[in-house]
Amino acid sequence: MKIRRMLQGALLTASLLSVAAPPAMAAGDGSKVHPVSHVEKNTSQILKYWTPARMATASPVTSRNAETLLPAGPPSGTPSAHYSSGSKVIGALFFNNGSGGHYCTASVINASQQNLLLTAAHCLYDPDKHRWNSNVAFVPGYSAGHRPHGVWPIWMMAVDKRWTGNADQDLDFGFAAVNGRIAHTLGYNTIWINEGFHRWVTIIGYPARDHNHNPPDKPIECTNYTFKQATYQQGFDCKGFYNGTSGSPWMLSYDSRRQTGYVIGALGGYQRGGAYDWRSYSAVFDNDILKLRKYANDCQPSHC
Repeated sequence: MKIRRMLQGALLTASLLSVAAPPAMAAGDGSKVHPVSHVEKNTSQILKYWTPARMATASPVTSRNAETLLPAGPPSGTPSAHYSSGSKVIGALFFNNGSGGHYCTASVINASQQNLLLTAAHCLYDPDKHRWNSNVAFVPGYSAGHRPHGVWPIWMMAVDKRWTGNADQDLDFGFAAVNGRIAHTLGYNTIWINEGFHRWVTIIGYPARDHNHNPPDKPIECTNYTFKQATYQQGFDCKGFYNGTSGSPWMLSYDSRRQTGYVIGALGGYQRGGAYDWRSYSAVFDNDILKLRKYANDCQPSHC
């Protein structure tokens, strides 16, 4: 399965540090954020590790939380995802979780260091095994084995302690830093917070590429309205979001020409993103994600 996670919107520029804080929200005002990070000291080995053959045999991680399953079958009128040309700022995130090669979806995000990716926390840290993933690499624009913008090794990962400690579904998002100013090179999505529900979003992600789900090994795309699943969880109905789409950005005003948008969610959260391919979830973005991003942005190898 796709291991996947209100008020007025606040547009965040690439500087991110000058943004005024929006009104506080209970349990989401950022005051309880305690970042936890992991630094990879030898990123040169990552490029050697991810050969084309290893990427071709990597699979999605299947650690869905299947509690409170919905009745089988999507609601009438649920759209289906279609194959997409993808985006240069969205790609496959490859890693080893101790039991082989796997992948999720990640996207380049606005930050002054210009090196941050956004994905689901469960794509970076396994709270069940209490371990960080290793040999993590980002391939923007990945499609059918092609790597049009190269392979970017990850040197740092950051999530909230409430995720590492008790897998808090409302904190199922995290940041990873690549070697190099990827946002300067490719562009970036911009985080918006406190956007509420019933928002028209586009999601692009990388589903399982087996013969039953995604034999062309291409990204998929779908647009629909979000809905409220819980106070800090939002939902999205669209068929085709199988394993691998965890971390996919939920984008307002997606510009297909620039291949960027304004991100209000990342697939994950409740049931690790959802128990069915046609219903996905994300944690609501509020001050918690801004505080975590600031930590990740300020983090450097010498003092992270």
